[in-house]
Amino acid sequence: MTAKLIKKYLYRNQEGFTLVELIVVIVIIGILSAIAIPSFQNASDKAKQKEASVLLASYVKAAQSYYVEYGALPRTSQDLGNYISVTACCTGCSGRQTPQYCKASTPINLNNRSVNNWNSTSGLYAIGMYIRSNQLQFTANPTAWFQGYGVGACFSGVTGSSKVSENIDKRRLTTPPNCN
Repeated sequence: MTAKLIKKYLYRNQEGFTLVELIVVIVIIGILSAIAIPSFQNASDKAKQKEASVLLASYVKAAQSYYVEYGALPRTSQDLGNYISVTACCTGCSGRQTPQYCKASTPINLNNRSVNNWNSTSGLYAIGMYIRSNQLQFTANPTAWFQGYGVGACFSGVTGSSKVSENIDKRRLTTPPNCN
């Protein structure tokens, strides 16, 4: 055999992708990643929103119990603390309520404290509690370190109705629903 036939025989069985095929595959992977990554981030933020929804729902149930027993709306965490355990990362601790700080810190028990604002134990939400028009309203706004979705809740002392609503957009301040 000649060298020419040996080369022809050896190179004839080699298979592989061309440079153009590889570039096309890389472009397709890049496009799919650009679509998928924001969707995964959004799903993660919505899952974190459930923490705030569960907290506010438990606060509303405690407010209903308080109202049935005392005939008045609860005004502070101490009033809610008669029915549930109210815990927080911190109250009034400006500059330290990052999620990392909260994860490393022992939660504060608010059952014996008269506060209306606190951060969730995760540090992701700033919880507010206030009375407006014979309604007890709660807000869970994302803290500065979390650009997520807020939650609002209310309990009406007039109608006895309650509601928890989750924001569908990422606004800084949450408007609580109306329960009247």
